[in-house]
Amino acid sequence: MMLDLGPFSDEKFDAKRWVNSSCQARHPQDSLEKHLVDLEMKLQIASEEIGASLEEQSGGALLRVPRATRDVLRLRDDAVSLRGSVAGILQKLKKAEGSSAECIAALSRVDSVKQRMEAAYKTLQDADGLTQLSSTVESVFNSGDLPRAAETLASMRNCLSAVGEVAEFANVRKQLEVLEDRLEKMVQPRLTDALTYHKVDVVQDLRGILIRIGRFKSMELQYSEVRLKPIKQLWEDFDTKQRTNKLANERSESQRLSSGDEFQLTSSQTSFASWLPSFYDEMLLYLEQEWKWCMVAFPDDYMTLVPKLLVETMRVLGASFVSRVNLATGDAVPETKALAKGVMDLLSGDLPKGINIQTKHLEALIELHNVTGSFARNIQHLFAESELRVLIDTLKAVYSPFESFKQKYGKMERAILSSEIAVVDLRGAVTRGVGAQGIELSETVRRMEESIPQVVVLLEAAVERCIGFTGGSEAGEVVISVGGLNFANIF
Repeated sequence: MMLDLGPFSDEKFDAKRWVNSSCQARHPQDSLEKHLVDLEMKLQIASEEIGASLEEQSGGALLRVPRATRDVLRLRDDAVSLRGSVAGILQKLKKAEGSSAECIAALSRVDSVKQRMEAAYKTLQDADGLTQLSSTVESVFNSGDLPRAAETLASMRNCLSAVGEVAEFANVRKQLEVLEDRLEKMVQPRLTDALTYHKVDVVQDLRGILIRIGRFKSMELQYSEVRLKPIKQLWEDFDTKQRTNKLANERSESQRLSSGDEFQLTSSQTSFASWLPSFYDEMLLYLEQEWKWCMVAFPDDYMTLVPKLLVETMRVLGASFVSRVNLATGDAVPETKALAKGVMDLLSGDLPKGINIQTKHLEALIELHNVTGSFARNIQHLFAESELRVLIDTLKAVYSPFESFKQKYGKMERAILSSEIAVVDLRGAVTRGVGAQGIELSETVRRMEESIPQVVVLLEAAVERCIGFTGGSEAGEVVISVGGLNFANIF
């Protein structure tokens, strides 16, 4: 059995604990005395082996000391020699630096002169090339090769940048602007045709031409103009259907009167509120198709190009959209529907007295806003790859038709709350007589206390409408409107 000497190297070695541990680990059949004798013998043998090994290693180390001393002395001599060599090299470098500084300065001046000469040579080349391009550019245009014309104009632009503001080339600069406008006009019809018929290769070539002459903005405008036409047609279909239905109604009414048929059926008008979801669905489908097509045709620009199309669409339809929303709110109430007026007309005082804004007006407005909110969420999902700034601008455009209504929302709520609270009867019901004034006041106070829950319900409904329509952004206006209510007319 080998003796484990590992515990003896531990700093916290306890001899008693080690002995006790060794005794406990003995074989049960071995006597304690015999085990201790064996343990002592093993320790003695291990001690002798360690001592012999230590003596042997010490003797070897003593024999190696003289040789190590000689090596250290040799290394010291080599270090002294190396230090002297390095000092000599440094001295030579200092002398060389002093003598070469003038040469380096001279070379630097020569290099500066060389660079100026090269720049002058290049400028002369550019000027000569600009003159040649200016003389041949007309023939390039007459050939009808648009890519070559774009390359020629780009070269002229580069040459003008190189020669700077030279008076001799002022006329060339003006000529270049005219030629760029001319090339842009030549590209536009072809680009319109390519966009209309979805010719991807042609569109990409024409896009490259416009980018080459710095007219990419023109391509964006052309794309929006072409793609906006189908959306405008969708929007105008509503008016077309309304006119068709109106003519059918008039024809049916005429037939009824002529035939004396009292139960003649007439065509019904399509409401804007019921038509708007279908318009949003068709426009969303159209934009989804455009997104997929532009990913192929404009892989570098589709994430901004299609959102800009929607922004431009809402800008073009903005005034008409607001007008239709206004009329749709008026259709919710028979009185305003008969006059073809909405809440904006009511606020402007454009209607006879006695016709006020009702909760049905606001409910219709909120319903249209909710439909637009669903469309906005779909747009947010579709344009999720676009930058946050582009996405925010697009969503603002989607909600823009309701902005004028939100700005006047406080006035709407004030008009509604005024009419609703005015219905509450708080006057005393007691006939005036001797001592009746006190009784009437008591009755009025009682009625005021009983009407508090009713007024609270009206105010809660106003808050819910505010949150539903404006998201709470106009809550301050509602509070101001409530504070400005005239309660004197209910006493």
